[in-house]
Amino acid sequence: MPEAYFIVYNPMTVNVMDALGTCDTPLDLLGFLTRRDGRDLSESTWLDFLDFDPALDKRGMVETFAIESYAISYIAHQIAAHRPHAKVLLVDGVRRTVQETIRAHGKPEAVFISAMSSNFPTTVCTTLALNHGKIPVIIGGIHVSTSPGDSDLFIRNHVPYPELVSEVRGSGDSDVIGRVLRDLGNKSLKRVYTGLTVIEDGKWGASNVEEMPPLQLSFLKRIPLIGNLVVQAIRIQPIAPFLGCPHSCSFCSISTVPKALRRFTMRSPEDVVAELEHLQKDGVTLKNRLFFFLPDNILLAGKKLEELLDLIIEKRLKINYIAQASVDVADDERLLKKLRLSGCSHLFIGFESLNLKDLKHVGKKSVKAIEKSGGSAPDYYASQIRKIQRHGMAIHGSFILGLPNDRFNNLSDNTGHDYGRFCTSNHIGIQATPLSDLPGSQDFITTHNEGTWLFGEQGTMDYLISLVTCDLSEGNRIPPANLSQSPLVVLHMAYEAINRVGWTVNALKSASFMGVKGFFAPTISGRHSFKERIIDAFVAFAVPLIVSQYRDHAIKVLSSTEDARGSMERLWEMETDPDIKSMFKRYVEAFIASGKHRSAKDRVG
Repeated sequence: MPEAYFIVYNPMTVNVMDALGTCDTPLDLLGFLTRRDGRDLSESTWLDFLDFDPALDKRGMVETFAIESYAISYIAHQIAAHRPHAKVLLVDGVRRTVQETIRAHGKPEAVFISAMSSNFPTTVCTTLALNHGKIPVIIGGIHVSTSPGDSDLFIRNHVPYPELVSEVRGSGDSDVIGRVLRDLGNKSLKRVYTGLTVIEDGKWGASNVEEMPPLQLSFLKRIPLIGNLVVQAIRIQPIAPFLGCPHSCSFCSISTVPKALRRFTMRSPEDVVAELEHLQKDGVTLKNRLFFFLPDNILLAGKKLEELLDLIIEKRLKINYIAQASVDVADDERLLKKLRLSGCSHLFIGFESLNLKDLKHVGKKSVKAIEKSGGSAPDYYASQIRKIQRHGMAIHGSFILGLPNDRFNNLSDNTGHDYGRFCTSNHIGIQATPLSDLPGSQDFITTHNEGTWLFGEQGTMDYLISLVTCDLSEGNRIPPANLSQSPLVVLHMAYEAINRVGWTVNALKSASFMGVKGFFAPTISGRHSFKERIIDAFVAFAVPLIVSQYRDHAIKVLSSTEDARGSMERLWEMETDPDIKSMFKRYVEAFIASGKHRSAKDRVG
């Protein structure tokens, strides 16, 4: 009898935008993704319909930065605690696929799927196939919490065994996972489970969880001389000291989730440190010392954050980590010192815009501080950046393109180029994204009420397909009049900002600048060891190079292949303004790969 096991699956986002306007049902989308006729799906063919075309994989930013999904690891450890004698296999559809796992191990007791909006189309197609194989599927993640009707509309209404499809809204906590597993055993799976505890102690280190081979920072091979060394040496591991958000920002999908389901929860500092020590139990190398702290804003923890930092410093852990914070972290000198001593090497900060009117438009908290400073937004941000960098911590900033006061005069004179120049002159990295509405957010609801969506009204197949744009790679709403309502213009500006900052020469300049800063402002371990100080400097040098991979990711998403159009070609074909279309003609040709069945001239003629 086959060994009992479970699959915990984080699906890839897939490039199915060429299917817009061609699908009447989810089965048609499944057919597009598998290059088969979806009507042939049955109880005898279901396993074949898990063979998705790898040419349609849309490598996300998380995969580009080789950061594992903490969500599926956490849920896997929840399952492992309740079923210690069952194997729990992590799957992502690339390193390990659902199809090959089932072929090797037989049918699992259930498949747990983590669904962000961008991978929800893959989730739908996977579930359709698994249901025909009579395999229970439990879907969790942000999308089912913010758009709960989609599970019925796109899955249960199209499968023979809807009772085998369940969803967890809110958190997959111990109580919820325990009830799910008990009901699975009793064959009485409920449609919906609701979890309240966002993060718990002790959900790590289980021996019956089988990880996947590690991701690699493969794009860094382009860096001269040291690229291969960095790729082989470094691995970034996620860790979540605390999760949950008390805010209700209009652009965030979490804003529509009831507060009880997203309440801020912190693990004990002792448990976090114990997990870090467990990951380094066999010795410290660059493959187990670089971490990404997951909270959207590390400052939310207040005094509890300092308790964690104090314990890390007291233990003299040899770690370097990346965290997210708001720009006002620069105003707390004492906290900056603790962050650096505890191992913070890089901060991701949301600047959003350099225009004060647009900062007011998005409700940015920094507006008051900028006005109080008496200077401009770029001057204020530059001052804050210097305060942070003095402590040996690199920065990359988030910027939004497509706001009401952005400007576009031509291909080389626009807001995107302004952002690129600001970042290179201040030696910081950049994440530049077109303004997009995440499903469930207040902005998404407003856009659909006003009819200003780009690709499909909520509830339609085009809406389902266009969810793949919710990885922030392109916008899904009509841009403002100041940008000619052109999504092509907005995408161009975002790319040009990323391209300038991520260009190898500029990335190396920022890396060298931060390497020196990192050496003279060491972590606690670097204060007591020259070798550790050198490692601090190396990490400070390496992280800006890692962040420069936004450029590689953007090029891959924007460029066309023989199997699928890239975003740039697709948006050029959608463009209705003849002047903009003419202006971009030769520019777009560069994003159409050579050697296709149609020449660039034919495709952009």
